[in-house]
Amino acid sequence: MGLDLRWNDGFLKWDPSKYGNVTHLVVPEDHVWTPMLALANPIDRIPVFPEDSFPVRIYSNGMIIWIRGGTVSITCQPNVRYYPYDRHTCTAIFLTIDRIRNELVMETDLRPVILNQNEEWDIVEMKAHLCSFDAYSCSQFVITIKRHPEFSVLNICIPIICFGILNACVFLIPPESGERVSFAITVLLSFAVFMTIFTSILPKNSDPVPILSYILMFMMIESGIIVILTIVGLRIHHGQKLSNFSLNCFCKQLANCQDKVKDEQNPLNGSVLSENNEQQGEPGPRSESWSRLQFFDMVCFCISLAGFVIMVSVFAILVIVP
Repeated sequence: MGLDLRWNDGFLKWDPSKYGNVTHLVVPEDHVWTPMLALANPIDRIPVFPEDSFPVRIYSNGMIIWIRGGTVSITCQPNVRYYPYDRHTCTAIFLTIDRIRNELVMETDLRPVILNQNEEWDIVEMKAHLCSFDAYSCSQFVITIKRHPEFSVLNICIPIICFGILNACVFLIPPESGERVSFAITVLLSFAVFMTIFTSILPKNSDPVPILSYILMFMMIESGIIVILTIVGLRIHHGQKLSNFSLNCFCKQLANCQDKVKDEQNPLNGSVLSENNEQQGEPGPRSESWSRLQFFDMVCFCISLAGFVIMVSVFAILVIVP
């Protein structure tokens, strides 16, 4: 950060015509009085650029210009609610600790600045205004920055969307393959890995919590429920009875819904007659369990996919649209 400090000293005026037409002088900073600048909200040190020495330019009319620059570390309260489209406001408060308000009054002005492009952040807005800090006059600079979202979108958001789609596709895997449970658990572990990576990027005490964290947590919960439903579907496939009362009732309700759908599609549902009006045999328990498994998979696939679409839509509305 660079600071352009200017003030007028009535004791350092001269007539250039009497001194060889010398209009200005450049002297070390310890040869004249200079304000002792300090930060009101520092991270490590209060004085500004204490280890560096900058020359002072003195003009014949008493105007003194002192340009200082260096690295300034200030406190900044992070707000990662809308990560990776988050914005942060940082404030730098400068004051003179050797003069109080009735001895020195600061004036603040923002001039065109030269900024180095940063790969992660862009400066959106800069403001400057006067303020008071106890008995001191101070200048406050407010800088608003925003994150470049491309890296986080490509490396975090898009993989999460892909895993969310794969999460619902577990119900499309044939039960005979024996890979349903392992596939569902793999997706669940993938969500856990991404949750760990995501939390390592953010500040440890981030308040408020990012919306993406809630979305990722809900997807992990949905993935865990899908693992349970996958196990239930395999038990239905093998014709095993469910000991859990709630799961048993749930499957019975699905079976009733399936029967209603069949009745609506075929009002003459019942025994099937051949061309010779001979009654065909009832479908066996194996075909009945297979039919119920297909209906169960279809319902679970639609519900899980709809839940995923709703979560992505909520994230887009709350984070991207604003």
